[in-house]
Amino acid sequence: MQPPEQQQTEQQIPVCLQYRGKKLVDLLGKSYVLELLYYLSSNPEAIRFNKLKKELSITATTLSRRLEELIEVGLVKREVFAEVPARVEYSKTEKGLSLGPVLRTLFTWVEENK
Repeated sequence: MQPPEQQQTEQQIPVCLQYRGKKLVDLLGKSYVLELLYYLSSNPEAIRFNKLKKELSITATTLSRRLEELIEVGLVKREVFAEVPARVEYSKTEKGLSLGPVLRTLFTWVEENK
C-alpha cells in the first residue's frame, strides 16, 4: 500500500498546481501579456494588430506570439474579414473578460502590499 501523499491523483491537486493552471500562470507572467489583456479590456471595440503594436510599443514578432498564446488558451479571439487588404481584429472572449475582475483584485492586493 502506498503512503497517502503518493495516492494523490491529478484531480486531488489544486488546479493552480496542475499543468493547465501552471500553463496559464506562466503565460500571464510573460512580457506584454498583462499589458495586452489590459489594453483589450479597456477598449470596447476589437483592435487591429498594428494599433496594438503601436500602442504597446511591442515588436511584431512578440505581439504575434502573445496573441497566438492568448488565442490558444481562449482569452482572445481573432476575427478575419474578407476584404482587400485583409483586415484582422482582436478582442477578448467571454473567458478573457471574466479574467478582468481577478486581475483587478490581484493588482489591488499588490498595490496594498508594496
